[in-house]
Amino acid sequence: MKVVFLFKSENFLTPLGLCMVSAAAKAAGHEVALCEVKTSDPLECIAALKPDVVAYSSSTGEAKHYLKLNTLVKERFPAVFSVMGGPHPTFYPDVVFEGRLDAVCAGEGEGAFVDLLGALARKEDIGHISNIVTRDNRDRFTLRDLVSDLDTLTPPDFSLVYDSTALGAYPLKSFITSRGCPYGCTYCFNPAWNRMYEGKGKIVRRHSVGYVIDQIRLVRSRWPLSCVKFYDDIFVYRADEWLEEFSQKYKKEVGLPFFILTRADLVTEDAVKLLKEAGCRTISMSIEAGNPGIRNTLLKRNMTDKQIIDAHLLCARYGIYTFSNCILGLPGATIANEIESLDLAIASRVTWLECPIFQPFPGTELGEYVVAHGYYTPDYDRMHTSYQHKSVLNCFSEREKEIQMNLSLLAPVAAVFPWARNLIVRYLIYAPYNHLFTLAYYLVKMQVLRNKIYVTRASWWKSLGIMARSLRQEWFKHGDRKG
Repeated sequence: MKVVFLFKSENFLTPLGLCMVSAAAKAAGHEVALCEVKTSDPLECIAALKPDVVAYSSSTGEAKHYLKLNTLVKERFPAVFSVMGGPHPTFYPDVVFEGRLDAVCAGEGEGAFVDLLGALARKEDIGHISNIVTRDNRDRFTLRDLVSDLDTLTPPDFSLVYDSTALGAYPLKSFITSRGCPYGCTYCFNPAWNRMYEGKGKIVRRHSVGYVIDQIRLVRSRWPLSCVKFYDDIFVYRADEWLEEFSQKYKKEVGLPFFILTRADLVTEDAVKLLKEAGCRTISMSIEAGNPGIRNTLLKRNMTDKQIIDAHLLCARYGIYTFSNCILGLPGATIANEIESLDLAIASRVTWLECPIFQPFPGTELGEYVVAHGYYTPDYDRMHTSYQHKSVLNCFSEREKEIQMNLSLLAPVAAVFPWARNLIVRYLIYAPYNHLFTLAYYLVKMQVLRNKIYVTRASWWKSLGIMARSLRQEWFKHGDRKG
């Protein structure tokens, strides 16, 4: 079968899910191509390539764009089979009834996609394929077991993206060393994922160190790479044998600075020592809420202020930068609560802070909570692609939503320049929005990310292009306040 992935690049992150599914399809003998819909006309691509299947991978905020696109595709090419995978159809499989999709893939997609392509090639019924949802089997589809040994998966098809989009030239590239997260944070999809897959295999699984090192070395041999971003939900649980082996081999065989994500309550000095020895440049640990009640009762983060502060200061002692997140616009939170979050970030001396505004994603406990309490009526077509856009909850006034958006821009500035904290929280966040807020956020962000958080060595000309693209994205995220 011939497959074309239609992909809309909204940021600088590699779509690793697409790369994994593409690799599996190629290994099974299918032909795969990618069309970046912001730089190419997708209908012209389909006319030229004549695929049997068009495929999408989508989060909730971006799904509406792909659904509109698929409607156009099916109008012009009715014989082309269309399928969507990713977080949105996994937790909202009813999307199969929208946008003239023929099927969606829920859950892990490598095996399911290969089985789907095989059945289509043989012109067989697809209703029995585990993880594949159609309009006919929506209420009776099944899930296959989780992949137990991640090293049995075909390595990601990085060429799919890096040879056909601007991401190939960007010197920061993403990798995954594991799958699964055992924690129950209510705003996250992982608890819902764990319920879906209960009894279907071990949730937390990890690639061998050798598999990970081989991926990075392959990418570095073919495309620019100056900094590695490990995008595991949690890269470090403890200072174990895997981390010891990784520290030794990564330093010797890769030797590039890298970025990881973990939780503050998991950070120990033994783990930080190993990470520093390996070359870790930045550790991301989310605060999420400065108010302990909101953080531990509403969000189920289950950690103390002291754990958060101590973990960040420990990283600073070892010369590791920190990146944190605080969620604004949580149901029941006041502006005073939002300022508590900023103050905890300042006390933790975070190197960089992001302040996304809560979005009620389908399948999450907190998403279901706001629907049950009447704070939100699901309308995913209106949900913005950016998680920094205006709150969709009706428990906040328009004035409160404006303040939240101002704070999402200015709290990061205050975290970097604490002397500006009082000016920002007493006056500026209550002022009418102007583009100077977005510009201030952008300039500070670029300075911190380029000089501290990441190492993105590039020519002057390429750097200028990256900065221009970043600025356009910030205007897209923050400039349109109509929702």
